[in-house]
Amino acid sequence: MPYPARAPSGLWHGFATSRRVIPAILLIAIALRLGLILAFPIAPRGDSLWYLIRGREIAQGLGYQEGGFPTAFWPVGYPALLGLATALFGPSLVGPILVNLIAQAATLALILWFARHLGAGEGAARLAALLYAVYPAHIAYSGDTAAEPSSTAIVMAGTVLMLKARGRIGPALLAGLVLGAGALMRPQMMLFPVLLALVLPVAWRGHGVRRAGLTLALVLAGMAAVLLPWSWRNQAMLGAPVLVSSNSGVALHAGANDLADGGYFQVERSPLWDQVGIPFAQRVERQMEMERRLKTLAIDWIAAHPLRWGLLGLRKMGLLWWKDSDGFWPLDASHPARRGLWRAMQGVNQLFYLAVLALGLVGTGRAARAAWRGAPGAAMLIPAAMPLFCTVLAFGFTGQTRYHYPAMPFVMILAGWVAASVIAGATEPSRPPAAIPDHGR
Repeated sequence: MPYPARAPSGLWHGFATSRRVIPAILLIAIALRLGLILAFPIAPRGDSLWYLIRGREIAQGLGYQEGGFPTAFWPVGYPALLGLATALFGPSLVGPILVNLIAQAATLALILWFARHLGAGEGAARLAALLYAVYPAHIAYSGDTAAEPSSTAIVMAGTVLMLKARGRIGPALLAGLVLGAGALMRPQMMLFPVLLALVLPVAWRGHGVRRAGLTLALVLAGMAAVLLPWSWRNQAMLGAPVLVSSNSGVALHAGANDLADGGYFQVERSPLWDQVGIPFAQRVERQMEMERRLKTLAIDWIAAHPLRWGLLGLRKMGLLWWKDSDGFWPLDASHPARRGLWRAMQGVNQLFYLAVLALGLVGTGRAARAAWRGAPGAAMLIPAAMPLFCTVLAFGFTGQTRYHYPAMPFVMILAGWVAASVIAGATEPSRPPAAIPDHGR
């Protein structure tokens, strides 16, 4: 007698199908972020304060400068966005915080798009979005003027457009424009489309090598349309055609010197600053000279210590993924009396992070096997491209924790895919075992 089919039921089916779930996830995401912002407002410090000051100066019509000197030391994209927010909402933190909330809501929506269109399924898409909504580390970034939320959302949007382009001129050029804007916030992202174009023919049916190559060429053309005008500005004002920012020498040297340990390093606060030969007070007006000297020092050190640099690179890759606490530092600095709370939150977040990371690794392995066999699920190798990209960058530069920020929404997609398959398998209606055939013994 055939076993009767039963309609799916229970919490998982409701989660995967109800129209109320996605609005509820968005509401949870916004409520958690707004609640933290209102309860514990952050006073920006360090890089965040520098970005905020430059944004306010741009809004005042002073251009991108520091101390009266034109600059390109940090990428211009995020200060320009803060300048727009300041022009619209005034010099308070309302504008920048609104930008963060919009960026994180967009990231959540883009997670849903990736998971659905890459074949993870609706339940997995919603679970990935929920994981992102409650992710403590990214919630902690919401009240700070850090570039990570905005740059990540923009790069994700550009990646979606690149996937949709499939060699078509208009969509591919648009993807390049968006990714170019992302590169003005995070210069390393200039190289990400190259890696994505290498992954596409392997992971996604219909994206052959020729089509992926054509798409990449058009995307790079669109990016050039965004980056070259800024490079011309830098040539005119700084005497060098810097594509985005003039801190590549600092970034390279931070991970290639006798004192480097693979993590955060400030050359200006170390004995090595004397090798640069520039007074710290003149670092802005002589930034291109500083850029060249630090880059030369780093390259010479790598050439003299290739094995040590290689081993240090492996350490950097480990440090990149070892912990996930950077988002809580501004909260701790702004509210030191609540240090116990932040330590507890860091502990909770670390457990959450490690669980998501483990699921993401399983998902990457599953996608790689599917791609090897030409089986369904190969497209899920696409979200693994960003974590791989961040890991490779860490090898060359430094393994600072915050550098894995743009990879985490993609890790959530992979984690949601794996977790959803486990949950769905556990909630399948049970069936009686197949009858053992009687061979007439």
